[in-house]
Amino acid sequence: MSKHRSCCCQHDQDHERCHHRDGCTCDRAKHDDHGKHDGHRGHCDHRGHCDRDHCDRDHEGHGDGGHGDGGHGGGGHGGGGHGGGHGDGGTTVGWNNPGRPGRTVGTSTGEVPGGTLQPGNFGTKPPNQWPGQRGDLFLPFLFMRANQGDLGARPVVGPFWESPDILLLAGVDPALAPPVPPELGQTALAEAPNTLYAHVWNFGLAQAANVVVEWYWCDPSLGIGPSGAHLIGQTMLSLGARGSGQSHAVVKCPESWTPTFVNGGHECLVVRIWDETSDGLGGPPWDAALNRHVAQRNIHVIAAGEPHALALGGPLLLPPPTPLTIKIGPLYGEPAEVTVERTAPHEMPWLQLHTGVRGQFPSPAAATGDVLLSAPRAIGGGTAFGAAAGSQHVVGDDQQLTLDSTDAPPAPGQAHVYRVTATQQGQVFGGYTVVLLG
Repeated sequence: MSKHRSCCCQHDQDHERCHHRDGCTCDRAKHDDHGKHDGHRGHCDHRGHCDRDHCDRDHEGHGDGGHGDGGHGGGGHGGGGHGGGHGDGGTTVGWNNPGRPGRTVGTSTGEVPGGTLQPGNFGTKPPNQWPGQRGDLFLPFLFMRANQGDLGARPVVGPFWESPDILLLAGVDPALAPPVPPELGQTALAEAPNTLYAHVWNFGLAQAANVVVEWYWCDPSLGIGPSGAHLIGQTMLSLGARGSGQSHAVVKCPESWTPTFVNGGHECLVVRIWDETSDGLGGPPWDAALNRHVAQRNIHVIAAGEPHALALGGPLLLPPPTPLTIKIGPLYGEPAEVTVERTAPHEMPWLQLHTGVRGQFPSPAAATGDVLLSAPRAIGGGTAFGAAAGSQHVVGDDQQLTLDSTDAPPAPGQAHVYRVTATQQGQVFGGYTVVLLG
């Protein structure tokens, strides 16, 4: 992957025919980013074309479109957890916590029973939310990837807050920024204008003529909701159907984003997409784990040379003015567990964008100290680091905690990667990733 040969895909130096229009066309024989992941070798090419026999079967989430009666597709989250409930032949799926919003998948494709049109067919709707298998219908199938192997199926398996499809150009106003960022994996500059981009995909059989794209920023938060989301900008574009050569595109936000030290310059970005006529936003409207129309980037990358403060008697790896304070988000009536763990850099695929070379990751830095979370406290309760531990039990809404570490800074070419995850009844509903680079 070359930093200066940017394509609207996960790309490398072998992409001799990548170019930008409304979409991106690549040499299919050399492109492997969408033909190899998760056992889909040969089923999808990079031009957005899918073998229907394979892709339709693999895309369990094809029903989530907000189409017709607002039917929502998807599967059980966190390895098959179901919120339970069957209504009119559809299935309510989502979270073990019944209070956390889920979604409904139907089974009807909207076809006339038996193939013969009867007068009564005009007065009744399908027996459940539809469509069931979205790939069978002449409709768009919009999504943004949660990871580089994402083909649009929901729920997401693994971290869903490290989307490679939310990009930015640091320190440049949109009026001066190119249509596509010249480098991938950049991180935002605080107190400076930043240009945001979104990589939007359509795997449907029909074009998406009126695609709305919205960018939001939030204070670092594990559970995203409307109360903490701030609209940055909005634009529209059109995408062709899969196989058209114009089924995906990188689009630029028309408004700049200037992070302030209110949130320490830390990134928590959300992009939402939908087609105004045939592939609505659906629900849950802020849940990147269940809704293919929502993408999330909760990532903060820190250079080891940035100034440090002191905490816990050792070096603070997070930049001033404060340690990283993270809001936990609404818990919908049940307690949550929030944990932090070290993660090997190669287990964070997004870092390939930052290094600019596919398959190249920093080496893991040695663990020389502790990475800890403070006890939860009410939002606005300061940053005091009390009762620190690797895991915290949280009860009630409007809570926050602080992430800190006493690890020594990594050597050049190495990195510490810390993942914070929030769970309820064993299901991950939110997370935040911090990378310290040597």
